[in-house]
Amino acid sequence: MRPRMRGARSEVETKDGRKITLRPLRRGDLDALVPFANSFHTERKTNRDLGITSLDRRVTRKDEGEFLETMMKEVAKKRRVSVAAFDGDRIVGHCDISGRPSSDERHTGMLGIIVSDGYRGVGLGEVMMRTALKEASKLGIWMIELEVFSNNAPARHLYEKLGFEVVGTIPKKVKRDGRFTDIVRMYAHLTHN
Repeated sequence: MRPRMRGARSEVETKDGRKITLRPLRRGDLDALVPFANSFHTERKTNRDLGITSLDRRVTRKDEGEFLETMMKEVAKKRRVSVAAFDGDRIVGHCDISGRPSSDERHTGMLGIIVSDGYRGVGLGEVMMRTALKEASKLGIWMIELEVFSNNAPARHLYEKLGFEVVGTIPKKVKRDGRFTDIVRMYAHLTHN
């Protein structure tokens, strides 16, 4: 599944034949962003192992508007990369890399990725990550960090496939429904000049 680039947009086809558009988030995406974020809050109730810790409550339009505005400012300053996946007008995935603000760490960034239920396991996460990593490298961000639930074998496999290495485990970092989960920290160095 290789993106066909057209400016800041690309079209991809998932392994199951769905046509997906990849592009950065825009201010006009707020109406699609709210239900996308809230779908993960809902899924957390039935999927205790969902590796998302930030959506522990329903978000409001104001919450997501503030998130989107912050992201747009960081993208404009070339300190953040945003790759959103759209199935029609619906957001079904997002991958971003946030650069560090300190001059000592400008070459580093933190990767976050989230893919809607029903769109996992069809190659979408991989193509979003490859696109985000390529864009981050263009911004001079060449050392990427991420965190993943220790029991999320499919995600860990993907990260390793893309060159990420484990640097450590934080025991019992997450407590959900009375159960602790370890977090694995990983990093990758991208090709840079």
